[in-house]
Amino acid sequence: YVHEHFVYSFLTPIMAFISKITSNGALWILITLLLMIQKKYRVLGVAIIIALGFVFIIGDQGLKPNVARLRPFVDFPEVHLVAPPPAATTYSFPSGHSFGSFAAATALYLGLSNICPEKKFWGVIALIGACVVAFARVYLFVHYPTDVLTGLVLGIIVGFIAWKLARIGWNWWTNRHNDVEYE
Repeated sequence: YVHEHFVYSFLTPIMAFISKITSNGALWILITLLLMIQKKYRVLGVAIIIALGFVFIIGDQGLKPNVARLRPFVDFPEVHLVAPPPAATTYSFPSGHSFGSFAAATALYLGLSNICPEKKFWGVIALIGACVVAFARVYLFVHYPTDVLTGLVLGIIVGFIAWKLARIGWNWWTNRHNDVEYE
């Protein structure tokens, strides 16, 4: 339905670009590095690193090879692709882009809400961005809607767990060194 009703020539390069910059967590890693520069936000950078690590282990190493769901463009070769697809040998479930984006965005939102509530709108922006990433994957016909929906749900869960683990670890570390504590 999305491919038949929402694909527009002006939108395709934007969706392809969004997909490309979030591939392998690249955008989230860049954001993490920027967060790590300031001591106040380092725990948030650690949370995103933890989240992306879980995404790799659970999604790329666990679910994808075990579920082994073929991508839509493989199942439906008659559908014209609007952008170059990923390798047909990679699997579709769950969407790694969606999983990683929602995990990182959730950790970012929770962290900013805790560390600097007046800046939590950046977390909301990240969550909206994660929605755009998820839509882009369906738009480009490289994932089924259930792939991105599963990535969304798992990402939110993993982002929450990553923030909690990072906060616990950070508080333990900083209490040992009489530094900053986050609640």
